[in-house]
Amino acid sequence: MSASSAKTFIVDCHICRAKVAANETGRAEHLGVIPDIEEPFGERVHVGTCPSCNTILVGHCTQLDFEGYDAPEDRWSDVERVFPKPAKAFSSDRIPRVLTDSLTEAARSLQANANMAACLMLGRALEALCRDVLDNFNGKQPKIAAVAPGRPSKRPIMLGEGLKALRENKVIDDRLYDWSQQLRAFRNLAAHPEDVAISREDAEDLQTFVYAIVEYIYDLADRYREFSERAAARRKVTKST
Repeated sequence: MSASSAKTFIVDCHICRAKVAANETGRAEHLGVIPDIEEPFGERVHVGTCPSCNTILVGHCTQLDFEGYDAPEDRWSDVERVFPKPAKAFSSDRIPRVLTDSLTEAARSLQANANMAACLMLGRALEALCRDVLDNFNGKQPKIAAVAPGRPSKRPIMLGEGLKALRENKVIDDRLYDWSQQLRAFRNLAAHPEDVAISREDAEDLQTFVYAIVEYIYDLADRYREFSERAAARRKVTKST
């Protein structure tokens, strides 16, 4: 293949920590029509190598617009890296959409090296987690007034008081709380016009923390409940035999 005909695709390289024009060495494409609703769909998988570090990169994208159907020409989404280190996926169906949307925006910001924007979205995600957990606190009233005296009952829970309430109600331990304070500090820096810079490394560490706390509160809680239900069912069968 000549240099002039060589194909590339834009994807995030986790080694170079930058968007790169990966040299495409293979592609799979699936186009069709969804039977039940008679709407077209399209998806592509790109395989290639980073032009800088030569790391193998695999990316996935979906078709957004379709020529002759809903647009004058085809349009595809940005390519998302699926190998190595694919985007984090959670199993719980209890995670609110505002939380997952914020995590998605944070990941996109990191791919674009917009570290401050990523911190803002991670802070938004964590605030959404606080509100969801405390608004649905096992049918009971969580301890919020004790850590935020005088707080109007109808005012939405903000990040700082939400994190304190999670610790006060033993939803998170002291270590997770201390780590969350670092994210809150970075979120506050990013939200105000101060002359500061946030490194990608710091932003990625904060992303790892938010993923960990989401997994701890939702996914692991679901798995523990399922395990406990199976254990209870086994004990019931044992007693009946």
